[in-house]
Amino acid sequence: MDNIYIFDMGSVLKRPFEFLRFYTELACEISFEDFKNYWYSILESAEKGEITSNQFLNMIKGYSKSAKTLDEIRKIYKDCTNSIYEDTLNIIYNLKNHNKKVYLLSDLKEIDYESLKEKIDINIFDKLFLSYKIGYTKRNKEIFKIVIDDLNVNPKKIYFFDDRESNIENAKEMGINAYLVTGDNIKEKCHDLFTDI
Repeated sequence: MDNIYIFDMGSVLKRPFEFLRFYTELACEISFEDFKNYWYSILESAEKGEITSNQFLNMIKGYSKSAKTLDEIRKIYKDCTNSIYEDTLNIIYNLKNHNKKVYLLSDLKEIDYESLKEKIDINIFDKLFLSYKIGYTKRNKEIFKIVIDDLNVNPKKIYFFDDRESNIENAKEMGINAYLVTGDNIKEKCHDLFTDI
């Protein structure tokens, strides 16, 4: 079987979420530090699908004491969801043009998936592995086992690109070829991987 390629979304395919802008536009009545701590305390629950995106945004609204409506908060959130990295997208299209299998594996909330669909044609991927649907994030090696079993492939045939060292380490422990990259440096750091494709 040919090698297959799996890409993360945040900071690899899509530029990072504008977190400070989101906090500012919510007009919060709490400090940025408190806001950030609360965000990260509930983030994994949203990424694992334990709470919906609406529940997540409602919890943020309540904790931050923002006077914005839920619809306004959703719009602000989507406006703070940044653009696509052209280098990564071009790599994906090039792989597809050479009949390679390409997948997305990402820790995200449902609202992140909705935003992604507005920015790119998700049909470029052979399959999407989304944490909020699977019930695991890449913080847990189990998600990589699920991907390997689903694809029914030797992990040595998988090339995985992610911006978090802990995710890279978890993937490597499962036998996957994993590369620590961002959309800013993927073309340069992984040039040799794609030259023969």
